[in-house]
Amino acid sequence: MVDSLNALVTSRAEACELWADLEPLRFEDQYYLVRTHRRYLTWGFCELLCEESLRLATVDAARAVERAEIAVLVSDLLKDDEPVTDRRLYQLRGYAWAHDGNARRVLGDLRSAEESFAIAEAWWEAGEAALGDCLGYEPVVLDLKASLRIAQRRFPEAFALLDRIYAIHQQGDRPEHKDAHLAGRALVTKALALAEMNEPEKSIELLEQAEGMVRMERDPRLVLCLRHNLLWDLTTVERHEEAARRLPGVVALCRELGNPLDLIRLRWAEGKIAAGLGRSEEAMEILGELRQDFVDRDMAYDAALVTLELTELYARKGCAAEVKELSLQMASIFHSQDVPREALAALLFFQNAAQRERVTAELAREIASFLQQLRANPALRFERRKSRILE
Repeated sequence: MVDSLNALVTSRAEACELWADLEPLRFEDQYYLVRTHRRYLTWGFCELLCEESLRLATVDAARAVERAEIAVLVSDLLKDDEPVTDRRLYQLRGYAWAHDGNARRVLGDLRSAEESFAIAEAWWEAGEAALGDCLGYEPVVLDLKASLRIAQRRFPEAFALLDRIYAIHQQGDRPEHKDAHLAGRALVTKALALAEMNEPEKSIELLEQAEGMVRMERDPRLVLCLRHNLLWDLTTVERHEEAARRLPGVVALCRELGNPLDLIRLRWAEGKIAAGLGRSEEAMEILGELRQDFVDRDMAYDAALVTLELTELYARKGCAAEVKELSLQMASIFHSQDVPREALAALLFFQNAAQRERVTAELAREIASFLQQLRANPALRFERRKSRILE
């Protein structure tokens, strides 16, 4: 057993050198070399490839899938004595397949992601039944699966997984698993799901709880996500003064750590704050710029939501001509892209109301609320809401 653990530690130490050999090559060449050269078949190298897949998932999902595919290959080709014996290898295979499923989830291929997680669970159950979570992989596998369940809108299952992760890190019997930072991370993920379910107040509670648990030095990106989401939730529940106080700190952190899309979404929150504080001209300028940014990026859904917020401001000022023009532009954006039928129905309804000069700020807000809920629940039907919207 000691020899096996020593070999595992050694393989982890040598993994970076192996990856340095392969990283500059094309994926096809990487895959071929792993299949034909046993030096790459190490436990630590498989773990490193999984970590690389996670790192790339938010910036290049296609490459994240490639890293995970090679990790799966390494785990499949490893034998029971290389370097850890018995069913621990089954857990490694479950771990690798879970990362494959996660990368495919980020890529948007939920069907393939579900298939990968089914394989991951089969391997994991075969190994865990005999050994327990001997290498600490379980919270990671549960977290990746929870992200898939959120993407699938299977929220109760996601919450059960996240509660289990929280219990492992906050209240677990094994001291080596206790980790307040990772418990806080589970709360952040759960808060994100609650926000998607249109439960911003509950999301705020969890984010405020997590804020004292997560550590900047451990995961700066997680801290940015927490603060950004908290800012957005505060604007959603119209706590604009509090959001305004938090805004400068989030802007500074986002400029340091964020990507261009993070900055665009933060600008959106800034526009919502300005509108909520009565600075309508500033808000209209910000939202107008954002609308074009989303159009340029072919992000029709976000373009429509920003346009509705902009329309609400124009409607409050009694600018019927601007409302008409915005409604026409919004409908043309949606017609040019593959969008849900119910979303298109709502926007066409809004366009007709605008042409008859029957749009109010309340109607614009109702349509925007429907589109937000439709994202979280694709089964919603717009026809069932028309009568309430027209009241």
